[in-house]
Amino acid sequence: MPEAGPQRGLEGSARPDCSSFGAAKKSLARLELGAKELCSYLDEPPQMKSAAVGKMGYLRLDFRRDEALGRTVLADLDRRAPLLAQKALYWDRSQPDMACVITIESTGCIVQGDRMALCVHAGEEAHALVTTQCATKVHVMEHNYASFLQHFTLGERSWLEYVPAPLILHRHARFVQDTWITLPSSAGFVFGEILMPGRRWHHTEEQFGFDLYSAGLHVLREDGRLVFEERLVLEPEKTSFCNVGVMAGYEVFGSLFALVPEACIPALKEGAGSDVTEKVAFGALSLPGNAGVAFRVLGRNVEDVQAKIRSFRSL
Repeated sequence: MPEAGPQRGLEGSARPDCSSFGAAKKSLARLELGAKELCSYLDEPPQMKSAAVGKMGYLRLDFRRDEALGRTVLADLDRRAPLLAQKALYWDRSQPDMACVITIESTGCIVQGDRMALCVHAGEEAHALVTTQCATKVHVMEHNYASFLQHFTLGERSWLEYVPAPLILHRHARFVQDTWITLPSSAGFVFGEILMPGRRWHHTEEQFGFDLYSAGLHVLREDGRLVFEERLVLEPEKTSFCNVGVMAGYEVFGSLFALVPEACIPALKEGAGSDVTEKVAFGALSLPGNAGVAFRVLGRNVEDVQAKIRSFRSL
């Protein structure tokens, strides 16, 4: 799958090349060098070196429209354990041409020293959905950190959804994620995440007990032009997330980006609405460059946040 030459975002980071296992490994190394928030967590685990065999996962999915079959197919796949994928299924009766793929993290969790890369390509007029088998659990860490690099590329008039199950950060977890999306204005991409800061009933220090969560999002057009980017860096030891104006008593954070053609934006914003209740607080905003709509939800439990995310996806 050909990739354009490196482009740089506002943060100065180069667009990664995830077209092969070797290229993704190099891109993950560059991500480490560019993330200053990782400086305190570069010690190697004594059990097994970071990014060693079995700790460097890679998954590439290539979706294409098959006119003979009248639907999208998973035309190519490359994988390295612990990242795997099931075959494409067609479970959405309202969109029978949409290929649906479930990704699997075969070890069941992410631990210190893990490096993961996901590359998804949706060709012209392809319709695909990618999700995870279960919640992503980032375990307790004493050394180093874990990182996940994601790269999505869409063709003209294609549609891709990537809304994984919740991400659960155990106490002292250090997790860095970088997501790159390249798409034309005629394509649609739905990308979301639900962040759970710990296992509520597991340990007295579990809730907001992680050390670091850093997530970057970069959106570009097919010519390499940067549309917008953001980075969320959370360090509970430096900031109290229980304060008014931050989480204010809510415990779960959900975010969904609908990158859609400009004509769809007004209806999405109107349908999303906004409100603050005892259980949830939610709202939508327009993204820079008429790229789409971002929908944010705070909630006291994951079920309420998931319900609001599903409601917005249904629009």
